[in-house]
Amino acid sequence: MRIYITMTGMSRWAVINSIWAAVRHQEYVPDKIYLFKTDQRRDDAPIIIECINLLLSEYGKKNIPIEEIPLEEGDFATSSRKMMDVLEKEKMSGNEIAIDITPGRRAVMTSALMAAWKHEIDHIFYLYLDDFRRPDNPYPMIPFQFQHFVDLKKEVWK
Repeated sequence: MRIYITMTGMSRWAVINSIWAAVRHQEYVPDKIYLFKTDQRRDDAPIIIECINLLLSEYGKKNIPIEEIPLEEGDFATSSRKMMDVLEKEKMSGNEIAIDITPGRRAVMTSALMAAWKHEIDHIFYLYLDDFRRPDNPYPMIPFQFQHFVDLKKEVWK
């Protein structure tokens, strides 16, 4: 089973565009998603989930489970523990795991990266933009020459 882990951040589009890029560039269509949501962005979660479901339905996945997990942005120990718990559970089940670090805040992403490193996660996805004039647009509306989608696990840990 393919697991995709992401989180709310400064932009809803960062979450949506990253999963869109994962499907397009890596053919990584998840079977289950974990959406870690920070207190400040918890209201974004329903909109993000609706968009993800719409997007994935176009790739043959209808109503996949999306589990929402609340995070307190300043509580790094608890955030890290929650992330570790999910990774341990899914790794023990033998699932392929991708974690997307694009949308999260740096402090939360640091916890995610530490957890990914410890549990030898399969993919660490990151979509970065060379040009920030249009970051809050749908993926195909941002010129592709300004977008770079990488699997850091493959790029860095060869």
